[in-house]
Amino acid sequence: MMKMLYDAATIESRVADLADALNREMAHHKLVHVVVTMNGAFMFAADLTRRLKCGQILHFTGGSYFKGNIKQDVTLNPETLPTSFSNAPVLIIEDILDSGNALSQLRHIVAERQAGPMTVVSLFKRVGSPAAADHAAFSLPRELFVVGYGLDMDGRYRELKDIFTFESTVMTGGGGIC
Repeated sequence: MMKMLYDAATIESRVADLADALNREMAHHKLVHVVVTMNGAFMFAADLTRRLKCGQILHFTGGSYFKGNIKQDVTLNPETLPTSFSNAPVLIIEDILDSGNALSQLRHIVAERQAGPMTVVSLFKRVGSPAAADHAAFSLPRELFVVGYGLDMDGRYRELKDIFTFESTVMTGGGGIC
């Protein structure tokens, strides 16, 4: 059985807060490259980018996890990124920062392609994750699995406007706003 973790209004409020912070930080940039890393980030990215006041070029890396190694082996498609960012700023949008493997791969690729300043924003940052984000909407206990708002389980539940967990999931720490 699914249990609601965050309703659409709470998510919308956090997205607005993040957009306000990003708009202040990027006020002097006319154009920003936005890189969306994981398929699960598509709703978050859509809502966030519509609130940004700077010009944007969006790129989707098509990241996915190999079955059987959840949150371990990540495949990114660097072919979707420009060969050079020409020192323009890059905003990386993640769904969940877990191990940091995808973000580490992406930072390396983007840096090699002459990116300007990089900013990382994530819907969730897993508690205890070694990965660093400049901004995260929510923190997420390590044992909690979430679906909805673009996040899925075997391709299901992405369409839900709220974020849910499963009642059988054990929470050992409090989720909350980062």
